[in-house]
Amino acid sequence: NILADYHSFHVSSSTKKGTPIEIGKGRLIRLPGGVRALSEEPAANGSTDSKLGAGSRGKKKEDRVAILTFGTRLSEALIAADEVEEMDPDLAVTVADARFMKPLDVDLIRELAEDNGIIITVEEGSIGGFGDHVLHFLSLDGALDKGDLKFRPMVLPDSYFEAATQYEQYEMAGLNSHHIRGTVLRLAKKIEVPVLSD
Repeated sequence: NILADYHSFHVSSSTKKGTPIEIGKGRLIRLPGGVRALSEEPAANGSTDSKLGAGSRGKKKEDRVAILTFGTRLSEALIAADEVEEMDPDLAVTVADARFMKPLDVDLIRELAEDNGIIITVEEGSIGGFGDHVLHFLSLDGALDKGDLKFRPMVLPDSYFEAATQYEQYEMAGLNSHHIRGTVLRLAKKIEVPVLSD
């Protein structure tokens, strides 16, 4: 049948299957300079150079930041990463999607810890969740021993929320892109943080 032959050719030649990701494995989504790790297209800012230390971006380890997300805050982390790099040409931000809490992708976490001076986990869980799981691994693995790695978990606060839109509730929780951006800038010592008095 000619139609069946055409259909099978058209479907088989135009359909591209993605590369499967094994269970327990996360993935890099954004590399420094705005380069999307899963795409061949250049970033919005025209950069295709994701090499750390290229130009002035990320020359020092303390200027390299990894945002590791678990759950739906990935898009907010990508927005924050773009905004941070637009604000400060020294900072290099990588965004990774953990995808799984258990088993934890220890290879990805080791790579992020080795390459970056700051790791921020972002999740919709509470204290004792994914971020604490990552921190526990980093501690046992010795990644914090040299003192050159800052770690900060961003989680839902242990409090009640008023009924509101999803965006408003994330705003109350401090998990939208401007909160992530502020955490990056604070840890990178790019903004002054007021000290609370006793």
